[in-house]
Order: sequence, then structure tokens, then C-alpha cells
Amino acid sequence: MVFEFIKTVSLFSQSDMVPILGPSLAVALVLAGPTDLGAFIRGFVWLELHLLTFEIKNQITGLEEDRLSKPNRPIVAGRISVGAAQDLYWVIALVSTVFSAQFGLLPCTVLYLAAIFCYNELAMSRNWFCKSFLGSIGYVCYCWGTTVMFDHGAPLSTLSTTAIVLSGLLHTTTGHAQDFRDRDGDAAIGRVTLPMILSPRVGRWSLALLLAAWTAALIWLWAPPALVTLYLGLLGLKAAAGFIQDHSVEADRVSYWWYNIWLITAHLLPAFAHVGVWNVVDPVSFLPLR
Repeated sequence: MVFEFIKTVSLFSQSDMVPILGPSLAVALVLAGPTDLGAFIRGFVWLELHLLTFEIKNQITGLEEDRLSKPNRPIVAGRISVGAAQDLYWVIALVSTVFSAQFGLLPCTVLYLAAIFCYNELAMSRNWFCKSFLGSIGYVCYCWGTTVMFDHGAPLSTLSTTAIVLSGLLHTTTGHAQDFRDRDGDAAIGRVTLPMILSPRVGRWSLALLLAAWTAALIWLWAPPALVTLYLGLLGLKAAAGFIQDHSVEADRVSYWWYNIWLITAHLLPAFAHVGVWNVVDPVSFLPLR
């Protein structure tokens, strides 16, 4: 009974373990620095609770999409009813809020829950820009909260704020990489995404150019060693080439996997920042103060 419940809960977030937990944990470990086991566990639990909150609500409102493209998800697979999933959503949302309040992260969770409401209940995810923007808010909150948890409740530094803001911008501009694999499911619920608006050639080449531009910009900003620079560049090239060369849904899933490896690597780059420089940088304007 307990095992089946744990399995059901884990299935809610199984498909997003790499694209969400990977970058969030990567950037938090880099920004918070070495942490102890207790802080890591608390941060991981905080992150998983918040991810589950979104996943449950998203799957309650996206049944038609899941029946078509993700039939192994727990509600459409018949492992849990919609009513029980709704109750579970409220319980986890409440636990997440209380947990955050204990570590000064209540604003983060309130912002996150508001984004979930807009994304699902207000159906703003059916618009391509709102989907990307609200998704980026989610990623910012994941990185924000997990970093603070790993750092024992300490507020974000200038470096951390800058890196997390950049993470949000990165997801806003390239997050639609996931939409190429989800074309059929999105069409089933009337969601309009960039891969559906743009021609295949324009949509895929524009994503490739964005990956190249972000790779160059992040290398310039964080100045990683040559081997890391080469590795990031090759990952970006692999992902971009995959999206361009093969337009099948299965190939897009593989290309999206490579995109996520590129994304995780990009989130590790702040580890190479020269801290002395960032002590005099405004996180809003990114311009030196002196």
C-alpha cells in the first residue's frame, strides 16, 4: 500500500526529473558552495515538494494531453482519481508553504503558487509566450529556494541573484525546446506553442541560433576553462543539430535530452566566476558600479 502510494507520487514528476531537478540542483550546489548532508536533504525535499505541486495541478488540468502523449502518468493511467489528486495537491502545497516559511522563502513559494494558478487555472500556458514566461518563473523559484536551503537560509548574494536571473532568461528564450516533442499533445488541448506557429525550418533554426548565442554569452560572462568551453559548445551543437536534422517526435525527445545536458552544464558555469568582480556588480543592470 505504502509502496504503491510512493510509486504513484513519483510518477507525477518522473518525466521532469532531468529537465527540472538537474539544472536546479546544479545551480544551487554551485551558488551555495559546499553544504552538509542535512542541508542537501532539506533542499532536495523542498525542491521535490514544489515540483510535485506543479506536476499534480498540471496533470489534473491536462488530461487530454496526457492521454495522447504521456499515458503512463498516474491520473490517466488510473492509479489515482482526479479528486484524490486534487486533495494531494492541496496537502503538498500547504506543506511546501509551511516549509518555506521556516527558512524565509515564503515570497518564493507565493510567487511560485501564483505562477501555477496562472499557468493552469487561467490556462495562460496555451499562449506560447505566457507558457515560456511562467515556466521561467518556476525555474527561478526552484533555483532561488534550493540555493537558500543549501546555504542554511542565508539570503542570495549578488552572484547568486545574477545567475538565477540569467537562468530565468535562459528558460524564457530556449525553454520551448520541449515543445517540439509535445506537438501532438499541445494540439489536442488547443495550446499554441512556437513550434506550431513557426514553420519547421524557422522554428528549429531559430532555436539553434539561440543555443549558439547563449553558449557564447555564458562563456564570455563566466569565463570557464577551455575544456569546459569546448564541452558546452559541443553539447549545444549536438542538441541544435538534432533538432534541425530530424523532425520526428522520437528524435525530438532525444534532442531535448541533449538540450537538458547542455542546460545543466550551463548552470554549472557560475562556479568559474571571479567573485571579486561580482562584488561590484548590480544584479539588475549587470553593469560595474565603479
